[in-house]
Amino acid sequence: MDALVIFLASWFVLVGLVYLLNKQSVRYFLAIYWKSEKLVGFVEKFTEIFSFVPLRFYTVVVLLLFLAPVFLVIPFIRPDGHVQWLQGFIYMLVGGTVNAVKKLLGGASVGEAAAQSAGVTPIIPGVTLPWDQLPYFAVAVATAVVLHELMHGYAALRYGIPVKSVGVFSFLYVLSGAFVEPDEESFKKAGTEAKVAVLASGVAINVVLALSAMLLGVLGASLGLQGAVFGVEAYGVKPGDRVLGIWGCGMQEKVYTPDDFLTKINVLAGMGPLMGIDKVVDCKPGDKVTLEVGSWFSRYTVEVDYSEFITSPKIIWLYTDGSLYLAGVRPGDVVKRIEGCGVATDILSGGHLLSVLREIRDRCRAGDIVKVVVERNGTLITLNMTLVERSGRVYFGLGPGSLPMLGYDEGPIRREQLYNTDFTKLVFWLIVVNYGLAVLNALPIYPLDGGQLIAALAQRKLGEKNGKVVIDIITWAFVAILVFNIALGVLGEQYKVLQSIR
Repeated sequence: MDALVIFLASWFVLVGLVYLLNKQSVRYFLAIYWKSEKLVGFVEKFTEIFSFVPLRFYTVVVLLLFLAPVFLVIPFIRPDGHVQWLQGFIYMLVGGTVNAVKKLLGGASVGEAAAQSAGVTPIIPGVTLPWDQLPYFAVAVATAVVLHELMHGYAALRYGIPVKSVGVFSFLYVLSGAFVEPDEESFKKAGTEAKVAVLASGVAINVVLALSAMLLGVLGASLGLQGAVFGVEAYGVKPGDRVLGIWGCGMQEKVYTPDDFLTKINVLAGMGPLMGIDKVVDCKPGDKVTLEVGSWFSRYTVEVDYSEFITSPKIIWLYTDGSLYLAGVRPGDVVKRIEGCGVATDILSGGHLLSVLREIRDRCRAGDIVKVVVERNGTLITLNMTLVERSGRVYFGLGPGSLPMLGYDEGPIRREQLYNTDFTKLVFWLIVVNYGLAVLNALPIYPLDGGQLIAALAQRKLGEKNGKVVIDIITWAFVAILVFNIALGVLGEQYKVLQSIR
């Protein structure tokens, strides 16, 4: 509620300032629409400064940047500097739609189908977007849209197309942006190369901004501007301070986000195999783990006993076709001891249980019998587990979340008590907003930039009438696909991923 009050108060302060400058620009104190011919001079000056860029070279570069996020590939640069490649969004959109439809026709739930879709989620403050993220989102939108339109104007003037006016608009911060209005007749008469340059320029700058934000994230991470901010005191870290790194037990890792912190302490606890991380640490109670912590003006380290990073060997759930379930182990049981194939040991923690089961898997074969002692409702029960096989390996039936996880099920701190830094939030939204605007505007949907570009090419080859028919068919096909994915994204609650940037 406090975030909502701040949001509304800041909006009315902004509207009040605009009202004092230009009454006609304010609409019912809910929207701002300011259109001015004077601002054209700013675009003209910007164009003059960068007029040294060779025009043909500029057009080729912006066209490649236009095509990259939707039809080619685009790099995603993580804070640790590692690069992943995202395929063109159009393939994710069409492929995700086909997979989601197959799932629905096969009787799957909306949530299961949504997991197969392209994950398109509308950003609605208070619904899909938490109120406290709005300031970062607003800055990202303002930056992305203003530069998007500025580059449209730059390309138009470079190709001799006059710009009539420049303006800005906003409705409660949510629907916000800027626009450059080129002379319509001049644009229609312009050649194909000029139209391509003008239409591709906005998307191109959004791609550049998204990549720049990623590189900014890498730089910020190296300077200690990221990390997991603690909302309560835990592990000796003070509220408001952020963990920047973890050392000990063979681990020496930087921390970039709250989820990154939880992932690394769960790996430390020996839970990596359940998270798809094939990394084992060599630790035992009494060993020390060092946390590197950053405060506002300094850094300090905290030594924590390894016993703070273990979880109980309590079973939360199992696959019913695995060795453990078939032997009689049930959710709620605590595994106390395992004997078999030369292994005989008391189980000390969840991580220790996983380590012992991995050793059993390597020593035993399907059909061998292993004794498992569990505690159920305060009573010790001995079970004989006949090992079963799956895909050529001994299969126990454990999966993600089968055992307690630090920060989610056990431990001194909960996920909801960890926060990202302001720097991380701003970088996140700069990436998301610019990438989102790039892929949306580049889609072949008229009158978006991509649709207008396809229309210009189609009308040049097929004539105005036939070209219009082609772009209408393409537009409605992609609108239907987009609406379908948006519906799945909302009904399948995929927007909840936005909560992770809290």
